[in-house]
Amino acid sequence: MRASRTVLATATALAAALCTSLLVAPTAAAAPAKLADDFNGDGYRDFVMLGGTHGKDGRVTVVYGTSTGPGTRVQTLHQNSPGIPGAVEEGDDWGWAATSADLDRDGYADLVVASPGEKIGEIQTRGGLTVVWGGSKGLGSGTVFHSPIAPENAYSGDQFGLDVVAGDFDGDGDQDLVAISSSRAGAVLLKGPFTRKGGKSGWQSLGKSYGYLSASQLAAGRVTADGATDLYILGSDLQGGDDDVDLRAYFHRGGADFARRASETRVPDDGGHQVGGGSITAIGDFDKDGYGDLAIGRGYEQPDGGKGYVTVHYGGSSGPNTARKPVKFTQNTAGVPGSSEKEDYFGAAVAAGDVNGDGYADLAVGAPGEDLEGKRDGGMVTVLLGRKGGLSGTGAKAYHQNTSGVGGAVEKDDYFGQSLKLTDYTRDGRADLVVDTNDQLDNTRWGLVHLLKGSKSGITGTGSKSFTVKSLKLTYKTLGGPFPH
Repeated sequence: MRASRTVLATATALAAALCTSLLVAPTAAAAPAKLADDFNGDGYRDFVMLGGTHGKDGRVTVVYGTSTGPGTRVQTLHQNSPGIPGAVEEGDDWGWAATSADLDRDGYADLVVASPGEKIGEIQTRGGLTVVWGGSKGLGSGTVFHSPIAPENAYSGDQFGLDVVAGDFDGDGDQDLVAISSSRAGAVLLKGPFTRKGGKSGWQSLGKSYGYLSASQLAAGRVTADGATDLYILGSDLQGGDDDVDLRAYFHRGGADFARRASETRVPDDGGHQVGGGSITAIGDFDKDGYGDLAIGRGYEQPDGGKGYVTVHYGGSSGPNTARKPVKFTQNTAGVPGSSEKEDYFGAAVAAGDVNGDGYADLAVGAPGEDLEGKRDGGMVTVLLGRKGGLSGTGAKAYHQNTSGVGGAVEKDDYFGQSLKLTDYTRDGRADLVVDTNDQLDNTRWGLVHLLKGSKSGITGTGSKSFTVKSLKLTYKTLGGPFPH
């Protein structure tokens, strides 16, 4: 049976015994935060999980970091938390997407939580971004930022916050935000620095024309060699009807001219992209040439029956390198473990990071529908290694819940790999792999979030950690970002 998109989503909420409120007022520091996800300024990355419910709507869980990775200090945030504006209401979708950065330059990273379904006054689904401010004791009070573009309909909004990313997009040294809305408002740049009273340094529209049903996802990172953050906006270009749709990657180069669209790239497919079928992105320098490359996961592509694949578009001095042909990876690519089968959903999640410390970015690819050892939809993650010339199937390794050292066991409908992150949580210069799974314990549907450490030989199950989370609500979420919709 095909796994539904609702099931293939992160639905996380830590056990009640761990969910102690740690909300405090922030304390100022002297310099901008060195890490975009260090909310208490202790030098360790903190881990954000989206999903789970509080009352009738969403919540966000933060696990604070230690020298060995995410620790035992846990904070749960929702719109009934002290200092968080608004109130828990059904359909607000608080926690639909999230990002983090030091937005007020006080030395502590701040958490940005999107709620595209938020009702403002009489305007349904206007949406908004809640910035939860960091401080010496962790995340504290929040401030809401709305779209600066007024909705065209007096009673219906534009779902501001369908995705959000942070970075220094205009190159002035301050952290900015880009968020997308429905087709009427498009993508918007909010310029930093921001203040706790709701101030910002201006805004610019990045345009409304991002294809059929507007933009679907944002990917921010370093593509060109300058210091500003670059941006890809994924959208779909309607050709000859609903069954003839091209996926497009629209590129905005960071710097003074960021608001102007620099280029547009058609993403190859296998016979037509299904609108809403799902694509997800990651940026990494897979060939170590100094330019960021774009990986696009096509796990839910319908023309191939959900076999799934990943395309890699290499970067150049001005952005996408159009002279270099995109490379496609499937489970039939030489060296890639497994075989390409219907409903494997290879590419349902992708994440980029240097797992072995060799200076090349590597790519983790989730296949949550992979059948393993007679267990349907047990799920698997494959890591493709970067090298001179770019990613290759050579040396690729697969990981699942029967990998030595990994908690749990392969079971039916676990969907191991439904969402991924590659981040150096242990400060050893190698990215660690975080994997979400919809595991089952004691005949109750729970989840396990696994952290597999990077090493000189790549990702290893040795010394891995597992965080037990209970699925209270199935939502379109991934770890640290929105499920494509």
